[in-house]
Amino acid sequence: MKIKSTLKLPVGQRGKTIIESLRPDNLANMESKTLYDENSITLRTEKLSSLISVMDDLLMNAKIAEDLDINGAKND
Repeated sequence: MKIKSTLKLPVGQRGKTIIESLRPDNLANMESKTLYDENSITLRTEKLSSLISVMDDLLMNAKIAEDLDINGAKND
């Protein structure tokens, strides 16, 4: 079975910042996009358990990146 999942983040600087902060951790089966109208990470896998595990990690790290971005903006 082939599985594809895409995490879409807000368009604009906040979504771009989150995507860029996560990009160094991308695996070979992941693709990040930071375009004017789309900020997304797409994951392709053959195992549902892998999808769940990677997406869980990805969402946790995106939350941390978002919190750091928001807190950094408040401290500027």
